[in-house]
Amino acid sequence: MAKLTELTSTLHTDLRVLPNAIMDNAAKRHVLSLMAAELAKAATCFPIFITRRSSNNSLVFSAMTSFEMGQNLFVNNHMWEGSYLPTNLRTYPLVLMQLSGDKKQFTVGIDEESPALSKTDGTLLFDKAGKATDMLSEVTSLLEAELDNLRQSFEFGSTLESLQLLKAIDIKVQYQDSTVNVIKGLLTINEENLAKLDAQQLEQLSKIGYLKPIYALLISVYQLNALLLKNNIIDGKAKIVSVQIEDNKE
Repeated sequence: MAKLTELTSTLHTDLRVLPNAIMDNAAKRHVLSLMAAELAKAATCFPIFITRRSSNNSLVFSAMTSFEMGQNLFVNNHMWEGSYLPTNLRTYPLVLMQLSGDKKQFTVGIDEESPALSKTDGTLLFDKAGKATDMLSEVTSLLEAELDNLRQSFEFGSTLESLQLLKAIDIKVQYQDSTVNVIKGLLTINEENLAKLDAQQLEQLSKIGYLKPIYALLISVYQLNALLLKNNIIDGKAKIVSVQIEDNKE
């Protein structure tokens, strides 16, 4: 596990982010974490599913970028080929971290051993006067907004659970050579239960801005077909015949 250090101009004045850091990191990630506020935009690009953190059982929204671990079909020759770039990638390699001894205070953290960093090449985080560069200022703004987005995502997930709008599913990937890969541990919106909500419940969901991300999650499922096609046009990739969503029976 990476050891995070608070980013400061005193300790990190000569630290740089390598040119291809974001794409090199993205290329190895078959899922990308999303905030609830991103779901509508992300649904135009990826299939989005929900999982649970093993540590506390809380919900995580994730964009699927490949059917195989360690691969991202949206990265090609260090270039991003999607219509939406998740915030989780845009802030890399910087993260939001808690200040030591104070659970309510957060700051910008960095893993000093990250392969994305250099002292000789890339974009500086601080200028000669110790002020944040444009790149660092932009990332810092995104990270500052992340606190509110985390709260919104938690509340959105809690609402989905309280209204029983989640169902467990598996994704069955059938390859041309007859092999099958079953992706488990996923959740999506339960359409039947959504249809059973009364007018007052739907009005309340609309009022607090939750209908849009709910429908985004539903619509995003159709991006599985686009992901299949994206996989099959790549030379050397095992060709996929079909991708099916099945209710989890366990």
